[in-house]
Amino acid sequence: MLMNNLSIIVRHSKVFCERRLHDFGVGFPEQVILMYLASNNGVNQDAIAQHFMLDKGAIAKTLRKLEEKGLIERHQNPENKRENLISIAPQGQNILGEMGKALTEWNQYFFEGLSADDIKQYERITNIIADNVAKLNEKNSEDNQ
Repeated sequence: MLMNNLSIIVRHSKVFCERRLHDFGVGFPEQVILMYLASNNGVNQDAIAQHFMLDKGAIAKTLRKLEEKGLIERHQNPENKRENLISIAPQGQNILGEMGKALTEWNQYFFEGLSADDIKQYERITNIIADNVAKLNEKNSEDNQ
């Protein structure tokens, strides 16, 4: 049942975010990458793919859409001419503000009825679980090589 509930939460989150930013023409995968770039500006495509455990082609497609919309910029890495570093364009910064508002609203509903201690415990537990599954996937990746 736990996985079912997590799946439901993720689907609702996706629908909520897409509806909230529909007028900006930014889909959920694009929002996720913009959020990642907000705290990891100037990374390469490989770092994004590795973080989300997605194939480089899927990331490239989403980055192309973001670039066409003027939300990100690619700059050649001065240390490696074959690599582009991706950063948020000024127009993308504006969208981040709207995304922040949507996240605040989501969190108000998401944590409704929970105490501050409940929220801290939730954050602590989900951090542990995220670390555990990352370790498991790293181990499986190493075992398959």
